Parts: sequence; structure tokens; C-alpha cells
Amino acid sequence: MKRLAIIGPGKVGRTLARLFHDAGVFEIRALVSRSAETAAEAAAFIGAGQVNGDPADADIILMAVPDPELAQALARLALCDLKPGTIIAHTSGALGPEVFAPLAGLPVRCACAHPVKAFSDPARSVGTFAGTMTTLQGVTPACDELREAFAAIGGKTLVLADDTDRTLYHAAIVFMANHLPTLVQAGLETFEQVGLSREDGLAISGPILRDTLEAVLERGPAAALTGPVARGDAETVSRHLESLNAIDGDLGALYAALARATADLSAEKGEASVEGLLAIRELTTPKT
Repeated sequence: MKRLAIIGPGKVGRTLARLFHDAGVFEIRALVSRSAETAAEAAAFIGAGQVNGDPADADIILMAVPDPELAQALARLALCDLKPGTIIAHTSGALGPEVFAPLAGLPVRCACAHPVKAFSDPARSVGTFAGTMTTLQGVTPACDELREAFAAIGGKTLVLADDTDRTLYHAAIVFMANHLPTLVQAGLETFEQVGLSREDGLAISGPILRDTLEAVLERGPAAALTGPVARGDAETVSRHLESLNAIDGDLGALYAALARATADLSAEKGEASVEGLLAIRELTTPKT
């Protein structure tokens, strides 16, 4: 069985290590962290691993450190006595193969392996990982090895082109995943203005949030659109903006920006009147 080391055994690193350990994919070896306590907690969660052991002992080294620390961590790794053929992979979404520059000239194989998942709670992430897409980018032998490993823990993989703009790739994910909780929070704050508690707000909106997401995934964003903008109902949008701006200008500005973008998507759907959508764009365009 090949040996796996984790540098940065935080939420992502310990989740993946636990999955690989439970599935018998890799023997978990070094768990390297600036904090021995963090490494020990990871070892307890995973059920295996050597606290701050030697990563050069591994066949595969997974770098799961925060993005600002990745370049320095790779520079330190380059000073280790790495075995020929060692696979080095990082889990960053925003950074690409260019960060492996400190390893240039060494007999190692490098690849990016970005699991597109919110790892807010490792215990929960272990149970919900199946079906998660991990994008791969790098040399073919490393990508092939990683593809098999992620498949063994129930994941899916997609190889990105060598010239993929990682910044835009990551921004796309942030648009859809990271900003969704912010939109829900905006809705909850608006509910509070009419006396509804956070719990009641989530109870009201939970079913429609799930239904909308399922519709988007099944039929695409334009086909899934509903609501006043999709109908070209400028009068309702105007009332919303008036009320939101009266209580919180930031909420009003957020609503206006989203309504303007939704008007463009509604034009693609083709069910709203041109006049209604033009009126909504006029209402939601900042005045200079």
C-alpha cells in the first residue's frame, strides 16, 4: 500500500486522510503542522498518522495548507530528501501548477487536486464526500494516480486544461458556493424586519432553496428562474427596493445588483416582456 503524508492536516487534509484511511487506499504516515496539537488532533480523527513525521517517507504528499502559506511550504519541502517519483499535490482552488516552481528539477510529479466542497466540519464532510468533484491539473502520471484514489472514496474527477485560468475558475466557485450563504443571510435579515425569527425564516425558505437549486442543476439557471424579475414585474421590484432602502441601503444595493443581473438572465428565458425588463434595468442601475 502506498504511503500518504499530509502537510497541513486541517479540515481538508484530515477529511481526505480519514477517507483514504477508512477505504484502505493509502497508509497514512506523516501529519505535518506548525502546531503539534493540530497534528495530534488530526491523527486522532483519522485513526492513523505520525505527528509531525517525515513527509519524505511518503509516496504521495498532499499539501492542504492555506493558500498564503503554500509557496513557503513547498520551498521547505524542496529541501527534503524526496524519493524519485513522489507525487506532490496541493488542494488549492485558486492556485495552479505554477506554485510547484520550488520543486523544479527534482524527480517528483506534481498536480493540483481541488475537491470542490465546503469542508466546514470534517466529521460531516466524511459522510457527505461521495459524489464530490475534484478537479485535477498537472502531469499525467500524478493525475492518473489521484483519479484512482478519489474514485476509491466515492469522488468524481475532472482534468482541467493546462492553460486554465485558476483565478477565474476559483471565482466561479465562489460566486455559486461562497456567496449563497451571504444571500440567505440577507434574506434572514429582511425577515427579521417583519418580526420573523431566524428559525422561522429558515423554515420558510428551506424548501424553496432546495427546490430552486435542484431546478438549476436539472434544467439550468435561466429555465429555473421564477419571481417578479422573471415575470418582468417592475412594479413589485420597485416596491421591494423602496422598502429595502428604507431599512438598509446595503440590502437595497445588493437586491438591485442581483435584480439587474436576473433581468439579463430573464431575457434569455424569454417569458418576460421587453418593456418590463427594461424598466427593471432602469430601476436597478446606479444613478451617477
